[in-house]
Amino acid sequence: MTNTAKAQQAMEHSDVRFNEIPISQLFEKYESIGFTYPAKKRILEPYLEQIKHHWNQLISSKDDLLWIMTNSPEAESFASVSVIKQGNTGLMAQHLVSEGNPITSLKVMLAAQLRAQYHYDKSEVNSSQNWFRPDNRYAFRVFASMCKELGPQKSSLRRYEYLHFPFDQINTGQRSVFKVEEVKSKDYDFINFVRIQYGNVFMLAEELDSNDPELSQLGKAYKKCGMDYSRKVFKIVNQKTHEIVAAVVARRAPLGLNFSFLENRSYFIVDKNLSADQLKPIVQCMLDAVQPYYQGFPLKAIPITTDARTSVELQGQGAKYLRTYMQSIWLRSGFSQWFEHINSFLEKIDQRKSRRAR
Repeated sequence: MTNTAKAQQAMEHSDVRFNEIPISQLFEKYESIGFTYPAKKRILEPYLEQIKHHWNQLISSKDDLLWIMTNSPEAESFASVSVIKQGNTGLMAQHLVSEGNPITSLKVMLAAQLRAQYHYDKSEVNSSQNWFRPDNRYAFRVFASMCKELGPQKSSLRRYEYLHFPFDQINTGQRSVFKVEEVKSKDYDFINFVRIQYGNVFMLAEELDSNDPELSQLGKAYKKCGMDYSRKVFKIVNQKTHEIVAAVVARRAPLGLNFSFLENRSYFIVDKNLSADQLKPIVQCMLDAVQPYYQGFPLKAIPITTDARTSVELQGQGAKYLRTYMQSIWLRSGFSQWFEHINSFLEKIDQRKSRRAR
């Protein structure tokens, strides 16, 4: 049997359910299992009703802007994963939650991957990604090995520091050496810069080579649900050399689609060949560029993902470091391999169970 036939057969016989759990019940599960631990709950509490409204609206979207896979009520234990449409053709799988049973968590992951591959064509879904903490040993083992299995042409594994920059800490002003240019259409110099800094897979998955870098197509789909979704892309150019030295890729999305607010992240991408003492005016220019875009944002801070060196400079200017994340990306060309790789973990567990039962 071919890999495709095996995957289709697995999908047909899966006991995983699509969008069957009510949002209120899912959020209760998040809390009882400990996913929304007390510190996280305190952060979410002021926005919780708004977040529930967003989830309830989007889960019924005809454009599948948010979907949730859960195992059947008859399963040994609970597991779920949610998926956000975060690009014109890009997904973000997130909130993998279970009661500690690796079988159920693997099954909902596999079901989500099967849906991404077989329910949508390339024009609808061309990449997927997830974010996890590097100290999460299980996630790191599964997803870091996945990227090694797929290789750099089909996947990417990148480490970020995640920060919030409070509005009242931003020191704005004109930076004479650098200028900000907004990217509104396909820009080959910008594309090449991002490819050099973060790799081709990142550039493709984030759709920065498209004619719609602002994701206006996706924005129209969210607008049908009465919500705004947009993206702004900026390049920071040295006015003397006319070279790109940095880029900002910023999102504004319905609050709380991700409980760490990663749906509203702003990538700060800085030329890795620059010395540390060159960063200050460039980072200030990046903040100048993006601050107006986040005006009115409920958190009153800009969520930023960036490299460790730029993070140090941002903290020196007033940003608050929150945590470190790994971003795992896989392109559609690697979807079948991704399924087989994750399924291999499930097969090993089943084999161990069979040996113990003898």
